[in-house]
Amino acid sequence: MDDGPVPGRECGACDACCVLFEITEPSIAKAAGVPCRHLTKGGCAIYESRPQTCRSWLCGWRLIAGLPEDWRPDLSGILVYQMACREPGYGPDALIVSLCRGRDYLTDQSLLGFIQNMVECRVPLYLTAHSGKAENHATFLNARLESSVQARDGAAFLKILTPLISSACRQDP
Repeated sequence: MDDGPVPGRECGACDACCVLFEITEPSIAKAAGVPCRHLTKGGCAIYESRPQTCRSWLCGWRLIAGLPEDWRPDLSGILVYQMACREPGYGPDALIVSLCRGRDYLTDQSLLGFIQNMVECRVPLYLTAHSGKAENHATFLNARLESSVQARDGAAFLKILTPLISSACRQDP
C-alpha cells in the first residue's frame, strides 16, 4: 500500500472516514462515530483547505489496486485501512477490515477470498464492525484462520469466520 493511490479511484460521495474515526487534530477534533462538523450533504465544506490529517489519510480501497471497484466503503459497507501491527512475528503494518452489514458478508465471495488471500500471504489482518457510531474491538484473524487456509478447507474456514463476524456485529452499537 506504499505506492500511493490507485489511479482513477476518488472518494466521490464516500464519507466513511469523516464519520467513523476519532480525530484529534484540534481544528476538526471529534469522537469516533460522530460526523465531522465540516461534513455536509455535498461533502467536505473545507475540502480545499482541509487539515493535513485528512489530506494524508486514504482508505485501503484507494490504495490497494486488487480490491474490487464496488468496495468503495459507502457502496460496500467494507472499510479497509492500515494500522500498526500488534502481533509478534508479523510485519510492522496490518490491515483492518471493518464491516457494517453483519452476516450478509458470509456470502460475499470477494470478501471471503480477500481474507483468505491475506491470511495465506501472512498479511496481518484484523476484523471489526461499525455502524456509523463507534468501532468495536478488532479481532486478529490470521492465527485463527491459518490452519484452515493452509489446508484449503473452505468449510473449516467458514466455521471459524462465521462466529467472528456474528460476534463483531452483535457488539456493534
